[in-house]
Amino acid sequence: MAHTERLYYTDSYLKEFAASILRIEDDPRGVRIYLDRTAFYPESGGQPSDHGELAGVHLLDVIDEGEEVAHILAHRLAGEAVQGNIDWARRFDHMQQHTGQHILSAAFERAAGYKTVSFHLGAESSTIDLDSDRVGAQQIEAAEELANSVVFENRPVTVSFHSAADVQKLDLRKPTEREGEIRLVEVEGFDLSACGGTHVSRTGGVGIINVRKVERAKGQTRLEFVCGGRALRRARQDFSILSEAARGFSTGLENVPEMIEKQAQEMCNAGKSQQKLAEELAGLEAAQLWQQSTEKNGSRVVRRLYESAEGKRAKLTAHAISKHPGGVALIGVKGIPTALFFAQTPGGKANLSDVLKQTVAKFGGKGGGSRDFAQGGGLPENQIEAALSFAESLLS
Repeated sequence: MAHTERLYYTDSYLKEFAASILRIEDDPRGVRIYLDRTAFYPESGGQPSDHGELAGVHLLDVIDEGEEVAHILAHRLAGEAVQGNIDWARRFDHMQQHTGQHILSAAFERAAGYKTVSFHLGAESSTIDLDSDRVGAQQIEAAEELANSVVFENRPVTVSFHSAADVQKLDLRKPTEREGEIRLVEVEGFDLSACGGTHVSRTGGVGIINVRKVERAKGQTRLEFVCGGRALRRARQDFSILSEAARGFSTGLENVPEMIEKQAQEMCNAGKSQQKLAEELAGLEAAQLWQQSTEKNGSRVVRRLYESAEGKRAKLTAHAISKHPGGVALIGVKGIPTALFFAQTPGGKANLSDVLKQTVAKFGGKGGGSRDFAQGGGLPENQIEAALSFAESLLS
């Protein structure tokens, strides 16, 4: 099997290169082209593949096949010699994120003793998973501060190659089981890791490391972070959102959290007041409906149909009717979806759960409840009136 020389191993800043085609094979997306050398990084180790062009043709994918690297194109290329051009903006972004991850992972291990168990470089942000779900805010802040201090010191980031036997003698942040020649990436005086990815040459190139989100699950903590250009774009976005919120509140940026909390409390209070008013109105309406109903065998049955926008009012009214002596409410709501609310004074004669089940069995829909209150829905709108009449007939 042929061997592909991986130019990105020794020069992550290489933007273009010349190579020879070794062979071309068919692929469902077009063809697989194998070169004697490549600067295109194939997806590996949590880092996505490079984008770019090969002989002026857009690269669809780059695949690591062990000794070889396959380049996926839509169609064949003419000739044996080709020129490759890297999508530099994407490549440098990945270099910033990947080196930032090495620094951040080392910072968590040094500052808090947490090890990184996995890494993923996404299109908008990246994540690392730490080996504990007890990572606190102070520990995150301490690790973030340490990581950025290493960035600001602009330490060298170097690449070297060693035998597996020699690597076993070195103090790697994460031991490796790889065999043969192993590529090591070192952040001077701070981190040493086995890695095949692309990296900046000095930590200053990372720009800044910013933790954006924390999630805890299954004994681990997942941290979402951004570096460099991504951190700048997020900062701009944050400033824009915060400025818009500040304009809405007619206040300064620093007062926005307080204003949001104040408004949330006001909305909560308004919601409680609105609920109280709705219950009071339902009580008044229920009293009127109960008085207008006819008493029969100790019960007063109120049958009423509400419009689709009055679902909440209908339910409150049903409950309010059940607070009156002998009160039985058979309430329907039109619209999509339809609804039924059956309620009676606690200890009433009927079993409204059974009444509802028989009603939906006959007219469609579903529902359930207890002896004194049951609700359902999903009936055809043109059957609501008939359903209420049927339910009332069951009461007798």
